[in-house]
Amino acid sequence: MKWTNRQYVDLMTYNHPERPMFSELFGPIVGLADEWRAQGATEDMIKMRGFAFDYVPYYQLGELDSIHRPKDIVIEDTATHYVGIDHYGRRVRMDKKTSTIPLPENYPVETMDDWLKIKHMFEYDACRISDDEIMKAKALQDQGVLIKSEILGGFDILRELMGEENCCIAFYEDPELIEEILGTISETNVRVLSQISKKLTIDQLSVHEDMAGKTAPMIGPNLVREFIVPYYLKSWELVKDAGTKLFCQDSDGNMNPVIDAFIEGGINIFYPCEPYGGMDIVALRKKYGHQIAFRGGIDKHVLRRSKEEIKAEVDYKMQDCMMDGGIVFGLDHRIPNGTPLENYIYYIDLAREKLGMEDFRTAEPSWGRMAF
Repeated sequence: MKWTNRQYVDLMTYNHPERPMFSELFGPIVGLADEWRAQGATEDMIKMRGFAFDYVPYYQLGELDSIHRPKDIVIEDTATHYVGIDHYGRRVRMDKKTSTIPLPENYPVETMDDWLKIKHMFEYDACRISDDEIMKAKALQDQGVLIKSEILGGFDILRELMGEENCCIAFYEDPELIEEILGTISETNVRVLSQISKKLTIDQLSVHEDMAGKTAPMIGPNLVREFIVPYYLKSWELVKDAGTKLFCQDSDGNMNPVIDAFIEGGINIFYPCEPYGGMDIVALRKKYGHQIAFRGGIDKHVLRRSKEEIKAEVDYKMQDCMMDGGIVFGLDHRIPNGTPLENYIYYIDLAREKLGMEDFRTAEPSWGRMAF
């Protein structure tokens, strides 16, 4: 079912929605399509449309990422792997059989001088937003499209530029560099979002962090509060004052130790809420009530187990206390290899029945990627 921006905002703010959404946030991982074809899946199923998922169409407004970047350089590109130099000057490598994202082997920033060489890519430029683009977004918003703007993650961009280890060390040993990078990006965010907010209220501010592993985040709440919360608030308070209600953070892994700190920074939607990383959306709902909302939260790994375990997971996650809004039910990341099509269909049937949705076999095909 296609939802409007207003229906989605009402859902995520607990404003008396008809029911929660049910979707697939990311889709299948590399290789699963071939497995499912061999098991009789239709091409509509492979493309996710065949399961008639809920979705809201969305439009990204404003360019808040790096700009004026050099072109990527291809070193090797074969059927099995890719090696190149990316726009940050990093040497990257990807195994095409197991991955969709090239991973860096080195990083461009170790010192302030290194940062100053690429700082121009993150500074404000008039090309980042235009009145024409805002008017286009306004027309789409009037048609029910969700308008979002996405700031760079306060941890994520440091990790991309410095690497995880050097980034974490720099919070303690080179805080001036951290503050300079985030200050530059924040100024750009504020200038772009100020232009937008004079003519349009965006529906959602988004941020991508990916700052946690299975057991814990890579920095604790003290550093989040010192460095990242002030960075968030400069953007969030601006758009919130203009009427925006949603501020959504994407971070894999166990974010439990820093949730309170990020709430202070304005975050009110967390996803994908990975159970394998200790994120339990039912426990979090009971702890925080309507203070925060979620997307995801259903254990993707359980789909490779027994139907009894699948039913137990759906029954637990879709219990009564989760049905009053603030949730887009879905798997906590990509559908893993080795997931039998029969099990996936069983999961879909259970969830749709819980939500009172039409059988997907007779519903109109639909899906829009809900990882945004």
